[in-house]
Amino acid sequence: MSCIGLKGQALKDCKAGMKFTLLAQARQNTNRANRVDSRTPATKRDSTQYRDGFKMGLAGKKPSKMQLKYEGENEYKKMGRWEGQNKKKKN
Repeated sequence: MSCIGLKGQALKDCKAGMKFTLLAQARQNTNRANRVDSRTPATKRDSTQYRDGFKMGLAGKKPSKMQLKYEGENEYKKMGRWEGQNKKKKN
């Protein structure tokens, strides 16, 4: 897939190699936990959290123990981090 014709954040994501493969799975898990209709779409906030997790995964970072203790890690950030960790690095 080429990045031709994309603008703004979509172009940045395309160049970064983001596929958002786990975003739908994270949305389903969150909706199931909150007992919400599973057809509820992901919001801009959800994709922002996913994008932040992806950046953490690319950098090889993970949340600190203190952050996990007090804030936790939401489903979107966790799935984004997994995708970032499993993305093949360019040499």
